[in-house]
Amino acid sequence: MLKNGERYEIEIIDMGSEGEGIGRIGRLAVFVPGAVLGDRVLAEIVQSKKSFARAKIIEYTEPSPKRCAAFCPIEKSCGGCSLQHLLYSEQLKLKQRWVYDRLVRIGGVENPLVHETLGMEEPYAYRNKAVMAAGRATGEEKKQRGCRIGYYSAGSRQVVDCESCGLQADPAERIASSVRNWIRDNKVPVYDMKSGTGVFRNVVVRTAFGSGEVMVILVATEKRLPETDALVEAMNARLEVLSAELNAAYGGENGDEDYGYYLESVILNVNKQKGSQVFGEDCITLAGKPTIKDFAFGLELEISPLSFYQVNTMQAERLYEKAAEYAGLTGTETVLDLYCGVGTIGLSMAHRAGKVLGIESVKAAVLDANRNAVLNGIVNAEYILGKAEDVLPPLAAEGLCADVVILDPPRRGCEPELLKAAAETGAERIVYVSCDPATLARDVKLLGELGYVFAEAQPVDMFPHTTHVETVVQLVRKKPDTYIDITVDMDELDLTSSEAKSTYDEIKDYIFDKHCVKVSSLYIAQIKQKHGIIERDCYNNSKKDNTKQPQCPPEKVKLIEEALRYFKMIP
Repeated sequence: MLKNGERYEIEIIDMGSEGEGIGRIGRLAVFVPGAVLGDRVLAEIVQSKKSFARAKIIEYTEPSPKRCAAFCPIEKSCGGCSLQHLLYSEQLKLKQRWVYDRLVRIGGVENPLVHETLGMEEPYAYRNKAVMAAGRATGEEKKQRGCRIGYYSAGSRQVVDCESCGLQADPAERIASSVRNWIRDNKVPVYDMKSGTGVFRNVVVRTAFGSGEVMVILVATEKRLPETDALVEAMNARLEVLSAELNAAYGGENGDEDYGYYLESVILNVNKQKGSQVFGEDCITLAGKPTIKDFAFGLELEISPLSFYQVNTMQAERLYEKAAEYAGLTGTETVLDLYCGVGTIGLSMAHRAGKVLGIESVKAAVLDANRNAVLNGIVNAEYILGKAEDVLPPLAAEGLCADVVILDPPRRGCEPELLKAAAETGAERIVYVSCDPATLARDVKLLGELGYVFAEAQPVDMFPHTTHVETVVQLVRKKPDTYIDITVDMDELDLTSSEAKSTYDEIKDYIFDKHCVKVSSLYIAQIKQKHGIIERDCYNNSKKDNTKQPQCPPEKVKLIEEALRYFKMIP
């Protein structure tokens, strides 16, 4: 075992999921933060275990040709963009390999088809949502700035003040500056997570790139904050200055193009809970509208404060295009859109489908999704409230059928019960959109056990310079064994057609595979008796006298009779 303080020259041969370099000393893996693939470094051991070690860089003895200069001045203290030292082309290759490796190692997929990662031409200022924490400042910093507004340092709850972030949209930093001044001028107590004391917790800025509308969400422990009207005026003034700057730079010779941003919504979200959860349940509109509008995916969309919306609109459009390709819609299919958020993915496919049914656990997002359907004149999409893992299983048990299932779960992936219910819909294809290759691979393996074969995967770089990657996967339902129609001379076998019986499960499978309709054993028994196929002891018949049984509906009578004819049980 290595000892702390020992120094070794290490070649970095891989990179981990947190962006750290990985080398080896003998057979022992050594994790080196700040190193990139191809570096040779002199490193000092800071933690040693039996199976791995961690080390810090003393010097770069031979920097990698894949290394580049960091673009962020606070990258060492923030740690949010842990791949920014790696050339962007190499980031894309790394993310492709991460997806491939996890599908093989966790998913058990042999030689999976994983396409090259779809990257951005300009991988900066792409985020349409900035979630910034407020942190307490001390001494001169508190006197000048009032507080820290920024992001948590890697591995801690220490807020790093950030005046400019290379990944956030321009309005975020302007809004953050106004909030700092407001906190200082009004002596607003900043929340401390450890003690649970203080008032102001977070500022969240949502920017609709398609419309220029901006929503600011102030998260606090109380329903009243001082001088919010003055804060709104200050934020609005800063966005007007930004708009003037952008229009002067990009507005064209005649100034006929509008590159402005407009403060359309200011929300107070009340969160009294202890812990790291950003939002509480209560939202109060302080100024403007309760929602903002965006134009994306060929749709007009309304976005409310708490609803999920992909943070990289440009890359999300590419992601949804690939998802639509994998769905293979022809205009007649029923599509289930699970974890649907504000409905963007399902609504973007609605014109190619027969029907879209979405399920989402956030009430505001369901309202947005149904409203977005109305806004866009989409009449074949419906969105219902509930956790997908709770809502779908009973629907599947009642006979809900689908041709395509879209899964877009949170980072933790899907519950096994949900995957089973998705499979029970009989969908020919499952399109799985994931932000975590590990849980994706785990669920691909479970879906394989439920009869769905991995076809291919397309990584999409939704989060350049970070260790996150979005992946869309196509899974195809494994075809059941083909029914073989063999003509048999019954006289030779001394059988009557009614004696050439097929099992109840075979009859059910035939009807479901051909018509996507479930029938019960009771209904099959009723139709068999109707045609004189009397069983010795039908367990479906009640032993009680005068018990009323549900009768097989006419539409299912026809399907069961068709199956009986197929199996040569009736003429």
